[in-house]
Amino acid sequence: MFGSGHNVTVMPARGGRKYQYRCSCGATGYEVNTSSQAQQMGREHAAKAARKGR
Repeated sequence: MFGSGHNVTVMPARGGRKYQYRCSCGATGYEVNTSSQAQQMGREHAAKAARKGR
């Protein structure tokens, strides 16, 4: 997406009622109520990693 090696996907969290992102670098996001919130968190993670040069 933004940084190389940071491909973010959104998937249902355990229990299936909430969502979280998972990045190809191994990072996972908090459980949130909507998939759009999880996608936004994933974009922020990738952007932050790109700024750090990872």
